[in-house]
Parts: sequence; C-alpha cells; structure tokens
Amino acid sequence: MKSSATLAGVSLLALLAGCHSSVEEPPRLPERAPYSVQRPAVPSDAPAAVAPEVSWDTDRDRTYARFLQGHSGGLIRKAAVGLEKRGSLKVEISRAVAPEDTLDLTKSLMAGARKDFPDGPILLSLYDPEGAPILKAQYRPGHGVRYQLAPGGSSASDGSSSRPSPGDSSSGAASDPLARSGVTASDRKFAAWAEEHGRAYLRYVQADLERNGRLWFGVTRDVKPADVPQLTESLLEGARKEFPKRELIATVFDPDGERIGRAHYKSDGKLRWER
Repeated sequence: MKSSATLAGVSLLALLAGCHSSVEEPPRLPERAPYSVQRPAVPSDAPAAVAPEVSWDTDRDRTYARFLQGHSGGLIRKAAVGLEKRGSLKVEISRAVAPEDTLDLTKSLMAGARKDFPDGPILLSLYDPEGAPILKAQYRPGHGVRYQLAPGGSSASDGSSSRPSPGDSSSGAASDPLARSGVTASDRKFAAWAEEHGRAYLRYVQADLERNGRLWFGVTRDVKPADVPQLTESLLEGARKEFPKRELIATVFDPDGERIGRAHYKSDGKLRWER
C-alpha cells in the first residue's frame, strides 16, 4: 500500500504541469483521440511536506527551483536546476517515493520544466536517496519526451553520476540517450528485438524484465489510442517467451511523453489493463 506522503507528493507535483507558468503545451495532432492520464487523489491526513535542498545557475533557474522547493510534497531531497543555459535538471528523491511512483514523479517534473523552459532540450536526471542514478528523461522540441533507465545502476549518458548538490553546475558531455536500452544483456536483446519488429509503432523500448519484470515503451503517432492495449499485449507476450513464469508490468507513453496506462500480465497469462 502506498503511503499517504507518497500519494500527496505525487498529486502535488502534478501542479508543476499547470500552476507555475502560463506557457501552453504544444497542440496535439487533431486527428488523434486524446489520451488520458490518471492522477491519485490527495488524502486528507497527508503529513506535512519537507522542503528539499535546491541550487540553481541563473535567476530564471532560481524561480523554478523555489517553486519546486515549495511544491515537492516531501518526495524530493535535493534538486540542482541548470535549465536556462544547459537544459539540465538533477533531482534526488526521498524515501517517501514508492518504486511504482518513480515514473509518474519524473513525468510531473519534466512537465513543469517544459512549462518554464519550452524552447530548448531538457535532460532530467533522477537519483535515489543514496545518490545512485535511477533513470533519465530527455525532451527535445518536436520529438516529445523519452525515458531511459540507468543500466545496472551505473551513471547514465550525461557523463555525471553525482547526486545534485548546492552549486552543482557540471554539464557533462552528453551522448545520445535515445538509444535503446535495458538493465541486463537479456533486457537489451529484447529491447532491440521489439524496436526492430515494431519500428512503425514504437518510439523506444526500455526493459528491466530479467530482474523486476518491468517494461516501458513509447508509441508513435501512427498508433491510435484504441490500439494501445493490443500492442501492449503483443509486446508482453513476446517478453513472456524470453522471461517465462513471472508477472510482467508494462507502462506505456504517448508520442508526447505522457503516460497512457499500465498493463499487468499475470503468471497465468491473463492481462489486466489500467488507464
């Protein structure tokens, strides 16, 4: 069961996408039906949030950092904001974040950063409470958001594995984080197979199947919302052949990086879809 602090924090971070700036999101293609994203409600008995430690590079970065400090809901321990010049945001989460909420938290943080800094690329690096990298999210104008796991807990592609700290201004040598990825060699093999066979429908595939039975993927604009469950089931059936006799969970993102839903593939072969 999720703690009330986690539920409250995720809900509060959803405000980052709509309460800090008047800049509008890029319009979706009109011929596609809208995707939907559910957010948890805030419980009335949620504990008081603890403000995170923040640092920044410029005055504009400071404005976003201060807003983040006041609306983190206790889910963030530290944040280093270098968005204006470098497109960099580093965040260390607190122990109140449940593993299943990490992607939702990352998505909310990215949405807030895009509101205030809509014109350039953004690389969001997320770290666990010990400072180990968890995942990255990269936004490129015109290409939406893409998520990447930190393989094996090593540093990801911005060239820096250090947690955010006051005065953090290192930019690192950014390699392309849009390459397919997985935590283990078997995961990477499956991701390569999925992207090769679903090239017209999949923007990317991220796999942590061998250890934790988890899969993340983004769909292209050629995929209609009504076709997402069938596509997800096909991917999970392929994953089951490579990683049999275990429960699998797939999280799906639309072409703009918004979460569509999550599918649970039970060990008995039954699929349960959540929007």
